[in-house]
Amino acid sequence: MDTKHQLDAYRVVNLLPFVSMPDRISVVRLRTALRFRPPNLALAKAGIFIHNGDEIWSFTTLPNLTSALDVMLDRSLGRSCPRAEVEADPTGRKVLSWLLRKHFERYLGRFSAQGLFVEGDANGSRAYFHGQGGKTRTISYRSRMAGEASRNVVVQRWGGRRPWFKNEGLGYQVVMLGGVWGVAIEPFYIFAGADACKPLPYAAQIERSSRWNGRDARTGASHLTFWEDFLTAGAPLVDLRQDGVDNLFLGRSLLQLPSQAAL
Repeated sequence: MDTKHQLDAYRVVNLLPFVSMPDRISVVRLRTALRFRPPNLALAKAGIFIHNGDEIWSFTTLPNLTSALDVMLDRSLGRSCPRAEVEADPTGRKVLSWLLRKHFERYLGRFSAQGLFVEGDANGSRAYFHGQGGKTRTISYRSRMAGEASRNVVVQRWGGRRPWFKNEGLGYQVVMLGGVWGVAIEPFYIFAGADACKPLPYAAQIERSSRWNGRDARTGASHLTFWEDFLTAGAPLVDLRQDGVDNLFLGRSLLQLPSQAAL
């Protein structure tokens, strides 16, 4: 099993596209490391941001970002960059991808009450369902075709003294494909031990993966439709906005694009 779910260079990618994004990115320069910030400085007021070297990058407007971090900044070096300018630079695209991913992960947090656990690994992000009290988990969600629906997202595959569970999960990566920004998603199964949460050791994952993480788990229509419905929560758009960022939305439907175009 590809535990990091990196995009294969020769596959079709299932992409939830961004249909609206801010046109500008705020960049401010720190005078000192954030770990030395005053105790009364509330980082939450700055919104979601990326700490890139000695700079902070954010969709938060420059005046609001500067106001939130004022005592930490060299105010003369703050700037508001057109997104097109950032996208034209390979390093800028990577930071922008990172920033968009943080907004998406913040959105995923809303599903924690339904057992979705977000790992947030910088090298290969994934989220998967935990069992409920060491047992299976069934969730309810809004289906575009059938209205209210339910799904067994954690199922027990072996009983006795050493049970293990098959947990549905999602690998995700923010990419630009053919000029379109989006969240590339790849459904998968992870295999958990008796607590229905903690993944089994790597060797056990590989053994079970050969059966359960085949092509159908990654691209089968039922898996993709479920994640499309679950992530959008029955809404026409996925709303990733926050205070000070008022135009960040993902579309409702997956696009299938060739991954060779990925940037």
